Amino acid sequence: MNTGIFGGAFDPFHTEHRHIIECAAKELSLDKVVVVPCFLPPHKHCRISSFEDRVEMIKAGTEGLSYVVIDEIEKQRGQVNPTSVVLPLLKEKYPSDNFYFVMGGDSAVNFNSWINPEKIAATAILAVADREGSGAMDEVVASLETRYGIKVRKLSYKGKQVSSSHIKASFEVGLRTEDVSEKVAEVIERKGLYREFSSLVTALKNDISEKTFAHSVSTMLYAQNFTGLLKLKYEDVFLACLLHDCDKATTAVFEGVPQPVVHQFKGAEKAKEKYGIEDERILDAIRYHTTGKKEMTTLGKLVFCADMLEPNRKFEGVGKLRSIISEDFEDGFVACVKATYEHLLKQDKPIYPLTKECYLYYNK
Repeated sequence: MNTGIFGGAFDPFHTEHRHIIECAAKELSLDKVVVVPCFLPPHKHCRISSFEDRVEMIKAGTEGLSYVVIDEIEKQRGQVNPTSVVLPLLKEKYPSDNFYFVMGGDSAVNFNSWINPEKIAATAILAVADREGSGAMDEVVASLETRYGIKVRKLSYKGKQVSSSHIKASFEVGLRTEDVSEKVAEVIERKGLYREFSSLVTALKNDISEKTFAHSVSTMLYAQNFTGLLKLKYEDVFLACLLHDCDKATTAVFEGVPQPVVHQFKGAEKAKEKYGIEDERILDAIRYHTTGKKEMTTLGKLVFCADMLEPNRKFEGVGKLRSIISEDFEDGFVACVKATYEHLLKQDKPIYPLTKECYLYYNK
């Protein structure tokens, strides 16, 4: 009997989860894959769907896989459950000739930072599925083997980057995504999941032009791909990006401020007065998303870059900038600041002081 354990928040359960399960079952000759949803995921930076709703999505997403068992041990324990604590309990519950702990490449990269990783490595055979953007996985596997004195099984499947934040945000603005199955999508829609900001989305859509709304949505979805990496809150990224151009059509005039810049200041005012945003971090990100400034927050940097790099942008060099930021966010941000400044120089127009300040500060 061979058993594999596959844990996670599964909010939502997406297609990459299923692909990893199917690959592990085939290549490790697993008789059983035990899927273990977290009860209180300590690493998530956003609100999480109820345990029951996540279990229902797992059931929908694994439909047809007769070897899958969903174990609710974490709910039964009713607390934050480190893998190093739960895994030995599962090993006792599912005695096997070969007991595997299956994880994605991003988890393998961060494995050393887990609670008591040496205990996990001693309890189960680690099986790793590579993932785009996880770095040199052969080196990661070799490092784990050397550090813990174990043999790691590297699965042949290499998954694409899928962001749960991106999936949730897509449903929030009324878009379907191929990153979840039809069955999972049906659960999401029937349960009304990921609709926390539906009233705000409707109000904004009715308030701005169709073109501006499309750009705002695209900016927000692009930014959500970085939410987990940057350890930002899903809600903060959603609101800051979606509302960054909420007063794009303003005709207000500020003395000494170029007209293309005015909307960032007016947008912050409108986000607070009309859309009820009180969090100064979000307002600050909106307030400087066009010019930038020195000492920007991570959220502010993300809105600045996402506004510039979202998929509908077509200017020369945008592809290179996207490539840089996908490899290293801070390098990508600095490159975006530099590209903005150099573009304004070529136009031979006065450069707003905040923009120059931002350029000089980050290009020391």
